[in-house]
Amino acid sequence: MSDIVITKTSGCSGDTFPLCATATIRNFTSLDFELNTPVSDFPIPESNDTCNILVKAEGNSLVIRIGWVMNRETTSISSASCVKSVPEQLAFWLNTFQPNSIEDAYSISVDGITREGFIRKTTFSRTTIETITYQATLEFIAGDVVASEA
Repeated sequence: MSDIVITKTSGCSGDTFPLCATATIRNFTSLDFELNTPVSDFPIPESNDTCNILVKAEGNSLVIRIGWVMNRETTSISSASCVKSVPEQLAFWLNTFQPNSIEDAYSISVDGITREGFIRKTTFSRTTIETITYQATLEFIAGDVVASEA
């Protein structure tokens, strides 16, 4: 199983997480690549399906979803070696690695695929039955992160 590496590539100068620092997920439980290629159709009245006109008016999009169990061996953070325990990892993902602005761009690398984009969603859940571990998910959307110029 290969590691998933997420790197912060740009952001505001006041961020506490330095650029080029990485978070590496070592034990993912699920990995989804969702490539959307939207096509609209315009069926011709009183005609069969071969007369349907297909129109591609929108571009493609790629969403990468990752699921993992957050435990002591799950994630390594290159710029913060003190982030090891589950509570420290949870605090890191929620307080430090969180995108605060569209200027916060990231790259993701997994299985030889690398994309630039944005972390659109993170989820951490825990049941009362489990020990102190969390089921974590991350949704990354690939694209050119565009921020307006001042």
